[in-house]
Amino acid sequence: MPDLAEYIETSQAAEKLHYHVEHVRRMMREGSLQGIKIGRTWLVQRKSLEEYVAKTAQMSKHDPRRTQ
Repeated sequence: MPDLAEYIETSQAAEKLHYHVEHVRRMMREGSLQGIKIGRTWLVQRKSLEEYVAKTAQMSKHDPRRTQ
């Protein structure tokens, strides 16, 4: 079992990114964010979220480069 202190719920990640929860889950499936799925619950790795925020800090929310 992974250390759950290293993860946050998708709802918390969505709030921080200003995205919908389903979009955060899609980002995890596509590999933009790292995380795990336990049962029906998706958890986002804190470090992955912080790296994504740092990488995209100067980009618009709708900038197509965010998915690269």
